[in-house]
Amino acid sequence: MSILFNGTEDMEDIKEIYERMEANCPDPWSNSQPLWNLRHERGIVPHSRNSETMLEKAVAMLAKNGHMPGWYNQCPVASGINDSRKDRRRAVDLVHLSESADRARLVELKVKWRRSNNPPSALRQILRYGAAYIFCRVHREKLPLQRRLLMDVRHVSLEVVAPRDFYNRYDGKRHLEWMRKSLDEFAGSKTVQDIGISSISLDALAFPAEFQIPFKNGGEVKQKCDTDKLTDEGQQVCDAFNNLTPAWPAS
Repeated sequence: MSILFNGTEDMEDIKEIYERMEANCPDPWSNSQPLWNLRHERGIVPHSRNSETMLEKAVAMLAKNGHMPGWYNQCPVASGINDSRKDRRRAVDLVHLSESADRARLVELKVKWRRSNNPPSALRQILRYGAAYIFCRVHREKLPLQRRLLMDVRHVSLEVVAPRDFYNRYDGKRHLEWMRKSLDEFAGSKTVQDIGISSISLDALAFPAEFQIPFKNGGEVKQKCDTDKLTDEGQQVCDAFNNLTPAWPAS
């Protein structure tokens, strides 16, 4: 069990999550250089058929080859905080940094619905990563974060991105609105304003209905996306991320 995240698993109020993190780690330290470092982690097992892994790695490969500028993956959110062995695998699936470097999207990527992998749990997950981000910015001088581009953005978007089918089993509109309200209140607090963040938002976004992951395995992902030429399959991934829409449109 992580030190920073202890007791936050079922929380849905970002202020409460943040305060629990402060109580868990009142004097944080870490020597972990990957902490909040932007990177392209492209390694994938050729026979892998995990849908989320294939899509995430496709984005990383396309970005590395110049087809999806500003996108990164597997960004560590709490690596080594107060224990050099802790939280090295806890990471934001995808990050997008704007060209002006003043806006960042932190993305929890989902593909298949399961009892333990559903819209409410995904929203809680990205909210907790958002709290960890704020915690790390507050304690930036105590952590190896002085040269991290992500630590200087003014606008932060916390997002769950998934196929529309992922959301269809759960009417999460009211749930999302409640979590947004708590986030809006926290975004206006002195804690957030003092670290230079102007806005924080929370969204549940869906791929176009016609989008299907165009790979059968990790080998195909590498063949179709880890190349200078933008293939048809790579274009499909680019288009899917460029045409996201709200999972539960406003009435």
